[in-house]
Amino acid sequence: MSRIRPLPSDVINKIAAGEVVERPASVVKELVENSLDAGATRIEVDLDGGGRDRIQVVDDGRGMDREDALACIERHATSKLRDAEGLFHLASFGFRGEAIPAIASVSRMVLTTREPEALEGMRIEIEGGVVRSAEACGAPRGTSFTIRDLFYATPARRKFLKRPETEASHSTETLIRLALGRPDVAFTLRSGGRVAFQSGASPDLRERIAAALGKEIHPHLVPVEHVRGTVAVRGHVASPAWSAATARAVYTFVNGRCIRDRQLMHAIQRAYEGLLPQGRMPGGVLFLEIPPHEVDVNVHPQKLEVRFAEPRGVYDALLRAVSDALGRSKWLGAAAPDPAPEAAGKAYAVPASPQPSFDWQTAARYRPQAQPQFQQQGAGIREAAQALWPREGDPALLAGALLAGAVPSAKGPEELSGLRFIGQLGPAFLLCESASGGLAVMDLHACRERIAWSRLRRQVDEGQVAGKPFLFPMIVDLPAPDARLLAATLERARELGFDLEPFGGTTFALKAAPSLMAGADWDRLLADLARALDGRDRPEALAAGLSVIACQAAMLDQKALSEDEARALLDELASGDPEPRCLHGKPVVLEVSLTELARRAGWLQPDQLASGASASAAPGRPRSESPQA
Repeated sequence: MSRIRPLPSDVINKIAAGEVVERPASVVKELVENSLDAGATRIEVDLDGGGRDRIQVVDDGRGMDREDALACIERHATSKLRDAEGLFHLASFGFRGEAIPAIASVSRMVLTTREPEALEGMRIEIEGGVVRSAEACGAPRGTSFTIRDLFYATPARRKFLKRPETEASHSTETLIRLALGRPDVAFTLRSGGRVAFQSGASPDLRERIAAALGKEIHPHLVPVEHVRGTVAVRGHVASPAWSAATARAVYTFVNGRCIRDRQLMHAIQRAYEGLLPQGRMPGGVLFLEIPPHEVDVNVHPQKLEVRFAEPRGVYDALLRAVSDALGRSKWLGAAAPDPAPEAAGKAYAVPASPQPSFDWQTAARYRPQAQPQFQQQGAGIREAAQALWPREGDPALLAGALLAGAVPSAKGPEELSGLRFIGQLGPAFLLCESASGGLAVMDLHACRERIAWSRLRRQVDEGQVAGKPFLFPMIVDLPAPDARLLAATLERARELGFDLEPFGGTTFALKAAPSLMAGADWDRLLADLARALDGRDRPEALAAGLSVIACQAAMLDQKALSEDEARALLDELASGDPEPRCLHGKPVVLEVSLTELARRAGWLQPDQLASGASASAAPGRPRSESPQA
């Protein structure tokens, strides 16, 4: 008996389904692409159970007659490709004829369709790839696919699906990619009966981008129009005044197909070099038009990647297109405004290198509006700072002079509790005398961040972060990508003290939040929280979420401290978490020895420095034996 035999057709279909249908989002992608190829001007998608229970895609496209409707469920049957030569001139989405039969083989499918001129439509029921019925029926113009019990015939695949919220989030992201490529088509997606994404047809791409990425990006969109060789680039990018926490806000299309390509993303990021804060990413939607014979779109089963015949030319064209657009945007040359008071702590970030340099221009540009003077106890330190850098005015400049000789000090609880408070310099620094007699400079933001982290971590260890309820729910509207992520991570957000409920579309009702977040920018906080929680298991998600909350809580607390409040802050830091660095790796405390202060001010003679003389005498106090006293 021969050991090599052809596989049964149902097994072949299930293998094809494994390549084409990864999850409900794959079904949405394939069916919506077919709708677009059929000339639809309106597409509606409905999901139940995140898509595992039901997926329905309805369009108003050309529809099919009986013969085509029966043929479309056969493997490798397509209207979009006639011969091998056509593979190098593709201008449509689904051309291999695998998607519909693959989906039908792992689900219960109902296909209803009618051509515009036909008096009746066609309804076909397929179960596990087998046609159960095919009959004429009344139907609106266009095509409707209803997919039920996805992977019911392959339970091993079904059990690997994620929670309904997660699967719905993937489907929404998939639809948004397709919608961005066709702003002339109206799209609606509902999940569990609620609208998750909706955008009407519009000739203005900016309207579709705002619907997908949030209305805040709209005024920052810069048009891109560039031709280089055989590559044409058009679309919009966000000016550096708008940025995102991840690269998910960048969408690239090649000949109308949304693709992922590291080199294209690298070209875009390179155009923004030096224009965005560290850790922030650009946003935008860009379309590349390239002769079809110079692009191979058949290198990925789901056609998410392409191969270019001249990759360097494509890279250079995209880099030049984005660079030129940013060069024409209005933000260039504009004077940067002083930051809001709540951002001042970030502006005075303490350098983390052992021998840090100080950016005087940055310090002068980002000085706070209010500059609290030293308390009485700190008068001597102020004099010392002015002696080191004899310049009137900004305390930030004086702090920079002090820190120029500072080194990070990994102090334990005993050393922290032994600090003697001297005064507060601006909104960002506490000045203390260390146990060794030197000057200890503490970054208030880093200190508050460590304290908030310690408090929250204890609450998580005890079971859950305590949320403080609002008298009336706060209504928060997020950009569509962030809303999708938040909807998929509600359970983790609740563990962190946020009582949230979906309120329709991209809106949420916030009923409670951690008490230390009073007065927060809820839109920004929840968007950052959703990104931090996304794609992580429970321990990692909670740790990332705590970091977001602690950082923003520290930014909210910017008040000047009394001596008692400063002492209490130091005591809590010492008793809670002696980690010498904040969550971003910056040192909490820097120390300058009195010897270093005296050397820089010229209070010690060269022979004294060489012999390791102590600077025990107070700075500024004359020595009788010193001719310079």
